Amino acid sequence: MSYISLYRKWRSQNFDDLVGQAAIVKTLKNAIKNDRLAHAYLFSGPRGTGKTSTARILAKALNCENGPTAKHCGTCQNCEKITRGYSVNVIEIDAASNRGIDEIRELRERIRYAPVEGRYKVYIIDEVHMLTPEAFNALLKTLEEPPSYTVFVLATTELQKVPLTISSRCQRLDFGRIKLKEIEEHLMQVAGKEGFAIDEKALNLIARVAEGSMRDALSLLDQLVSFSGHKISYDNVITLLGTADEELLFAFGDTVVESDIVKLLELIKKGLEEGRSTLQVTRDLVAHFRNLLHVKVGSGEILELTADYFARLKQQAERFSLEKIMEVIRALSKAELDMRWHPHGRLVLEVALLELLEVRQAPMAVPRLTRDDLPVAIPERLAQIKSRWPDILESVKKKTLFGYVSLHEGDPREINNKGKLVIGFRRGYVFHKERLEEVKNKQAVEEAINEIIGEKIAIEGVVDNDKKETTLSAHAVADFFEGKVLT
Repeated sequence: MSYISLYRKWRSQNFDDLVGQAAIVKTLKNAIKNDRLAHAYLFSGPRGTGKTSTARILAKALNCENGPTAKHCGTCQNCEKITRGYSVNVIEIDAASNRGIDEIRELRERIRYAPVEGRYKVYIIDEVHMLTPEAFNALLKTLEEPPSYTVFVLATTELQKVPLTISSRCQRLDFGRIKLKEIEEHLMQVAGKEGFAIDEKALNLIARVAEGSMRDALSLLDQLVSFSGHKISYDNVITLLGTADEELLFAFGDTVVESDIVKLLELIKKGLEEGRSTLQVTRDLVAHFRNLLHVKVGSGEILELTADYFARLKQQAERFSLEKIMEVIRALSKAELDMRWHPHGRLVLEVALLELLEVRQAPMAVPRLTRDDLPVAIPERLAQIKSRWPDILESVKKKTLFGYVSLHEGDPREINNKGKLVIGFRRGYVFHKERLEEVKNKQAVEEAINEIIGEKIAIEGVVDNDKKETTLSAHAVADFFEGKVLT
């Protein structure tokens, strides 16, 4: 017999097996008991919370040879056929792949025929929000006045996309995300019956990653068994998921507090060398500082974390102000957004974190020109700026490291008719132009120019729009991130 995945093998088969949906179970049980069954239900909620399983359980409860009953036998012919998925009276339609008007017209034709076996024909339409407007219109009349032997169950993860004309004709039941503790308990039960050994930290991490989806949790457990065998450790979960472990996240937090630039760059390097993507590292950091935020404002109990992890969060949160935590979250969230389109995600993260630390060093002593040395003509002034460009770069480097990285990718082009120094960037270097024009970076460059040539000149950036393709030159980035700037 072929292998059956855990989420299929451990799918809930009766109302009492459903995890985390007590209110819905009670509603459906009472409806069956008191003969108040609705002709159409709308099950809405996140993925993996039991919507389709509940629909199948309802079908068995209505068609069981001992029913209708809230406690179907599960062993009669009707129950077994529904469980195995070949009952002619339970019709499941995947609206994601059968979303057109033709499929709904076929449904309307079939609905006229009474059930061959059992009492009810149950139509389960999964991801119903995927139907086309024409298909919804075709379904509307049938849904409003179906035959007495028909029950509709519409399931969706995106309730807002279901037309009001449809949802208003259904009894709506909202499935919530399953609580972390309930997922942990169910996984432990499954592991025990399957003969798996799993430690507490690994169990907690699996439940957290599942984000309220029992199906996702069971799928991950299944994958971990294939990866590590019947003994699952916390390190196994970390390795498989590619997520940052607790030690790395807390080390990041300490480094931000201490403004340790070198250690910060080392931690990013370590995270990437261990096989994590830049985007994943950034997301893990956002999640960590979100946890710190909740602990800081006193709402940490909603995080559902282990006692040891919560205690460490509380200890680290004491080192931060609330404003600093919020600032970190904003910076990391912006970096996560930027790296979706920027070709060098690691650079985006490194620059964002350095900018966050507001790294500034004492400006080095630079020679100043006297008033007699100042150029009068614009061409001479531009020539002087170009000749002293290395000195200007060095001065900026001492003021703002992240501003230096961007400025190094540009070059002085002209002084325009507004008296501004135009710094040009090659095509595809919009990121560096925008970084340079941020207020504090722009001020640092203008201060450096004033220090070197003794004259205040405003700057503005431009990006070449020619069709010539360029490859990103990383001279400044290489110098910076290989440690040359830090010495």
